[in-house]
Amino acid sequence: MEIPKSLYMQALRCPVCGAAMEKDMASGAGRLYCCGQRVHTFDMARSGYVHLAPRHSGGGDARAAVRARTAFLSAGYYAVAAKALCALTARYVPKTGLIVDAGCGEGYYTNRLAASGERQYELCGFDLSRDAVDAAAKGARREGIDAQFAVASLFELPLAEASVDAVVNIFAPCAEAEFCRVLKPGGVLILLGAGERHLLGLKQALYDETYENAQRADLPAGMALVEHQVVRDEIEVVGQEQIEHLFSMTPYYWRTSPQDKQKLSQLERLVTEIEFDCRVYRKIQ
Repeated sequence: MEIPKSLYMQALRCPVCGAAMEKDMASGAGRLYCCGQRVHTFDMARSGYVHLAPRHSGGGDARAAVRARTAFLSAGYYAVAAKALCALTARYVPKTGLIVDAGCGEGYYTNRLAASGERQYELCGFDLSRDAVDAAAKGARREGIDAQFAVASLFELPLAEASVDAVVNIFAPCAEAEFCRVLKPGGVLILLGAGERHLLGLKQALYDETYENAQRADLPAGMALVEHQVVRDEIEVVGQEQIEHLFSMTPYYWRTSPQDKQKLSQLERLVTEIEFDCRVYRKIQ
């Protein structure tokens, strides 16, 4: 008797020719192929992810950045964001739906969703950073979480049209056209990004003059906004290493002068506001 395909495998498409993908059950290492005749094959990495981006693709976070972000998020500093994401997902996504984490990074939010309550979502995460996707797959395996990960651009998702119930997009660019392509009619896009006062305490530690964050410029224009909420909290980041980890996750890391960066090296604790702008959009049928 043939085993039914998972929603993920039903949706997955070959990044070369666009054909449906199959699992090669005979390969002990795990392999995907397309077209029914193994025309294009993709080997699974030991950690469990598959590389589906064009071979010339590069970019994404390097290993050191992935490790820093993993250490910071694993300490629970952004737990309120994960809680808000899980609540919104439970409200708008079918219990057995397929969710795509577009720009999943090290998989912190993907794996929190997969482990949330009694929901039976299928989760798949895509990111262009091979180091991040490798860390995500290892984290899922370590925690006993059933989630799939692949290296791919969120602007070119290896998925069929109208094949997923929800896309979550967390601190990553919003590729509205691509998300609408893969979403089913009535499917939802859940965006989480920085609110106006996010990390204001960090900026005050760095700069003489500070400012609130502007609204992001890539909000969807052709989808219906169905919910908007702002989640706030205050955190105390303890230890020079964790403060540096937080700083390295921000755009300020690349824009700050060496003189201002030096100010953080003198801190052993940092108190700062965190604020997350959470929006839910529905694909217009």
